[in-house]
Amino acid sequence: MPLCQLYTSIKDAEIKDGVESRMAGVIAKTLGKPMARITMVVMPGTRLMRLGSLAPACLLVIHSIGVFDAQRNPTYTPALKQALQDEFNLPPERCLLQYVDLDGNFIG
Repeated sequence: MPLCQLYTSIKDAEIKDGVESRMAGVIAKTLGKPMARITMVVMPGTRLMRLGSLAPACLLVIHSIGVFDAQRNPTYTPALKQALQDEFNLPPERCLLQYVDLDGNFIG
């Protein structure tokens, strides 16, 4: 049941249709979760500063139960970052990931 929020400073009109499905697919495969359980929110046109610059960038925040820890997180990063780079035509330093381990008691 990953809850995924993708913030990007790229305007909605410049984002290819279907980004929600493509990113949800990559997240599902990477985390080993069923695609049907992924909630994906895309927030284009977000005022976002990264590394002191307002150049196009994105932030993907993934909340999930029981899949994030110090050993597994580094294995997720390459595929997720590559998907962001490919989707938005951004260099790696303009893409940021945040993993949030959720307590199942806080989901309803």
